[in-house]
Amino acid sequence: MEERIRDLFRRYTEGKVTEQESKAVDQVFDQAQQEGLSEERIISDRLLKLRLDQKIFEQTIYKTNTKRRVLLAAASTLLIICSALFILHQAGFGTVQVIAQNGQKLQVRLPDASVAYLNSGSELRYFKWMEWLPKREIKLAGEAYFEVTHNPEKPFIVKSTNLNTLVLGTRFVVDDYPGEEASVTVRSGKVGVSTKTGEELAILEMNQQIIYANPKISFTQVDATDYYSWKDGKIVFVDADLKEVAITLQRRFGVEVRLNADNHQSCTISGSYYDNNLDDVLNSLEFIYGIKHTSDKEGVIQLTAKSCN
Repeated sequence: MEERIRDLFRRYTEGKVTEQESKAVDQVFDQAQQEGLSEERIISDRLLKLRLDQKIFEQTIYKTNTKRRVLLAAASTLLIICSALFILHQAGFGTVQVIAQNGQKLQVRLPDASVAYLNSGSELRYFKWMEWLPKREIKLAGEAYFEVTHNPEKPFIVKSTNLNTLVLGTRFVVDDYPGEEASVTVRSGKVGVSTKTGEELAILEMNQQIIYANPKISFTQVDATDYYSWKDGKIVFVDADLKEVAITLQRRFGVEVRLNADNHQSCTISGSYYDNNLDDVLNSLEFIYGIKHTSDKEGVIQLTAKSCN
């Protein structure tokens, strides 16, 4: 890989490249200039010292004199670094794993300055040198709200359990816990949603949502606030059945919740609750919906619902 890149730039300076190769090298120059890549930056970059062979480093940086040759060396080095980082990324090296346990919510600032808010019982993985790669790729199991830094040159991709979500810069929620239906909800901007096999499902804009329960797909207009307010300490149920309620309470408060009802799909719950006190939520559910709760000596919560038929 390294020798091919060096050969390409050598032929470029000698005017022996094809028109397509010349355009490719010019694009590298433009990107390098836009990103402020300089000889000093490359010399001081710790990654270069760790990853590049010292002789190549000295030949391509220290022994060049003209401005054009320095830029060629810089662009060549940048390509070599990106190739090396891509290999490291594929091999799983440099991967950061963040887990929000049940009863926990986390805020994660990503290397590109984007922010992810991780909901309870969720896991996020990303490459700590992601800003060097052509794509900003995140892996998610669970639910997260993203505020993505706009960068049209580098797409931001969330690869979750069932879906791939592609954006350039926007705010949106991915809810994709293993074994459950998945959804993507957009607060602002525009996102593309596809399956793991690459089947394009939708282009979503503000306050639009897709729900995916293979093979069923549904689209709806929503108030996106209902789907990310958990990051601000609220629990919002929107036509949730009793099973969804039990799962949400279990994750949010880190307790075991069991449902004593066979008719959980026929009963739906809607409402907003603060998540600072489990008893307050349970008492409210009992008062409004008649869902009784008990707790055994091991702390397991039992929910008993009256018939909705």
